[in-house]
Amino acid sequence: MVQPGRTPLHIQLADIIRSQIESGVFDAGDQLPTEMELMKQHELSSSTVRQAVLALVGEGLLYRRAGKGTFVAKRHIGRDLLTFSGFSEEAVARGFRPGTRHMTVGWRSAEAVVAAALNVPTDESVLTIERVRTIDDEVVAVETVSFVAAIGGQMEKLDLADTSLTEDLERQLGVALARARQEIRAGTARARLAKALDVPSGTAVLQIDRTAFDTADRAIYFSSSSYRADRYIYTGWIERKSASIAQPRQLIGRSR
Repeated sequence: MVQPGRTPLHIQLADIIRSQIESGVFDAGDQLPTEMELMKQHELSSSTVRQAVLALVGEGLLYRRAGKGTFVAKRHIGRDLLTFSGFSEEAVARGFRPGTRHMTVGWRSAEAVVAAALNVPTDESVLTIERVRTIDDEVVAVETVSFVAAIGGQMEKLDLADTSLTEDLERQLGVALARARQEIRAGTARARLAKALDVPSGTAVLQIDRTAFDTADRAIYFSSSSYRADRYIYTGWIERKSASIAQPRQLIGRSR
């Protein structure tokens, strides 16, 4: 219940609605009560209700349709910016069900970007796996993974459709993955990619390139993946080099 106090009323209302979404009172796609209904239910002014709703729209929890109302958005698929994990591993860890809609597997001559990442000649054949990935049966990403020949020859013998390639490498082939170099940038879905992702051409995507290395610092694979920007969010802690973080909570508390 919203009560007068030190916390602004619109923040209290936003917290209540956020809690209702997180607890399942409102599911993705559900329409939120109208502004008038929220005003009567919580005995608040229209400006307070509007502030709360706009704050949740800004967080990506709600979205508005002109003339239709306010609706609950689909939950973002979070990924840890600083953890080396695969698509399927991360999805399962966060309570989602990963899958594959379409897959192609074949040997190709390494393109310049792939060759540079894997440290092989441009005319060398690499095993390339392209998969359209789903989360809870919704297409969210297209990933293209190229393996050095020594690994590719073993990978192509496995059932790769709905498996985690990272887990296949480690558990099936005994490859000890250690680290990866990753680049994240904004991209645009052109016609072919847009069709695969089931979004309009020109839609913004997250483009993520990764080169993975084993414990001997040998390049194992290079992946180039396009994620729907409206469904993915990357998070990670960052620190100031000069900051003392022995007791960060106490330091923050004293500054108030």
